[in-house]
Amino acid sequence: MASFNDISYSWLDDFDWSLRMVMSSDKLSDLHKPLLMLSLETTNANGEKTTQLVELTAEELKHLIDKLKTVQKVNRELHT
Repeated sequence: MASFNDISYSWLDDFDWSLRMVMSSDKLSDLHKPLLMLSLETTNANGEKTTQLVELTAEELKHLIDKLKTVQKVNRELHT
């Protein structure tokens, strides 16, 4: 799994996502935990294309969305 730092000097070419339900783990027999699987196709500064797979829990997804909203707000303020 990639961290977002691994792709910070790349740009996004394409993405795909799927939602999975984890029903159990080796420690818990009844888990029922949703996971977002996010596939990011990126190109780095050298022109190399890679696909990064990121798993996000509901809490991590909410945190990511909040951060992206903050970036969007700053971007709008810079361009007005």
